[in-house]
Amino acid sequence: MKRRTIILTMIALLSIGMIFTFLFPLRIIYSTVLFANAAPEVIPALREWQGGSGSFMIDSASRITIDPAYATQLQNTAHVFQSDLLTVSGSSLPIVATNTPIIGDFYLTLKNSDRGIGSEGYLLKVGDSVVISANTNTGVFYGTRTILQILIQDHAKSHIARGTARDYPRYPERGFMLDVGRKFFSVQFLEDYVKFMAWYKMNNFHLHLNDNEIDGGKSPDWMHKYAAFRLNSPRFKGLTAKDGSYTEQDLRQLQDIAKQYAVTITPEIDAPAHDLAFTQYRPDLAGKTDKELLDLSNPKTYAFLNSIWDEFLPWFDSPQVDIGADEYTTSNANQYRQFINTYDAYLKKKGKSVRMWGTLTWMAGSVGVNNDIVTDVWDNRWANPLATVQQGFQVINANDNILYIVPKAGYFHDYLDTKLLYEQWEPNIFSFYHPNLDLSPNDPHLLGGMFAEWNDMLGKVVSDADVDARVKPAMQVLSDKMWSGPATNLTYDQFQQLASIIGTAPGTNLP
Repeated sequence: MKRRTIILTMIALLSIGMIFTFLFPLRIIYSTVLFANAAPEVIPALREWQGGSGSFMIDSASRITIDPAYATQLQNTAHVFQSDLLTVSGSSLPIVATNTPIIGDFYLTLKNSDRGIGSEGYLLKVGDSVVISANTNTGVFYGTRTILQILIQDHAKSHIARGTARDYPRYPERGFMLDVGRKFFSVQFLEDYVKFMAWYKMNNFHLHLNDNEIDGGKSPDWMHKYAAFRLNSPRFKGLTAKDGSYTEQDLRQLQDIAKQYAVTITPEIDAPAHDLAFTQYRPDLAGKTDKELLDLSNPKTYAFLNSIWDEFLPWFDSPQVDIGADEYTTSNANQYRQFINTYDAYLKKKGKSVRMWGTLTWMAGSVGVNNDIVTDVWDNRWANPLATVQQGFQVINANDNILYIVPKAGYFHDYLDTKLLYEQWEPNIFSFYHPNLDLSPNDPHLLGGMFAEWNDMLGKVVSDADVDARVKPAMQVLSDKMWSGPATNLTYDQFQQLASIIGTAPGTNLP
């Protein structure tokens, strides 16, 4: 009787299984559909993921292999990956050029037919080997950052979930501005920040190279107020800040590192405001009432600025430079607008495009400003974002009330509200209180976003550690918003836990 019961039970189960297979054949035949690996958690989050089953593992035979057809283009990325992989996992892998990766290999190639991922996206296929393919070296490099972030979370630092990722940014401009004008940072610090930005797939490092004490130009002793210009050339003896500066060799070294890490260094020489360093050097160029403003009615002002750009422009590789142009107060708005056009034309002849801080709503006039200038929209009163794009300008969201860090100043943010940013902000949002100022997420004029760290309280009050403590959590959240967008499976608390694990980039020594 007992045996008969068992047999009948087995027949019933088999019948149920056959019915289930008939109704849901894929779930029985393809176990990967039932038990597919979840998307790896990285920052910024992967855009697309199709899970496989099981995991890839680094072993004693593993190598970093490069497609021989692209060995020249990928050599630097392979070496950076090799060094960082050793730091993260303790695995020292050789670099080999081959068309046939074997089990346990990482394979880097530019053989890719997916144009939809653009110039920064990549395909990541994890099976017996790990294949990173992209249209450019930058895409392959970003794929290595994803691999390293996955490994850093694995207890053995050797396993990667099998599956396929298709990853690409929502916005081409993902920036961070550092005020080195009011506080000097060493070249080593800047190099570490290049690596830190690249760790989170941020791609534009904007250096604000000159500035001065707040309202220093309105003081009777303006010649003795703090001001700094950070570029150091023998041609301008006495202009360079005494508490720290960068030589051409310093910037060559920084930009060589940045190139390896897919980061662009965008220099800003700010004029015609915030220029106490210039007017202390050349008092004859100072404005009548506020000495930090250059006198735009004086032809010598233009001759001087031409000589500045002639000297320092060749120091920089970036296709675009920033002329500043913010917070210039004058009753002659047309003269100011013509100043902007003058330097757009001057720098264009030298092969550079121009970026500026948005000002044209406040400084309204009859002179039209060339709309080939990229505009950092930092204040909605100075530059209304909707009006700016309607005039044909491409814009970067750098809104001060949302994205400005000013340590220990008591205004804007001491620390950014990263919870609010994570849960509610997107690069098309220019105000949490006036949605009529926001752009469409798909507006072709919107290039992306940039957050900024300003040292208004000067370097004697703000330390490197103060800066890093504020920038790090902002970098982690904002990278996710600018690359991945609003879709996320993690709560803010879960994201914070992930961020603490992923941490700072390998090979850095930040405070």
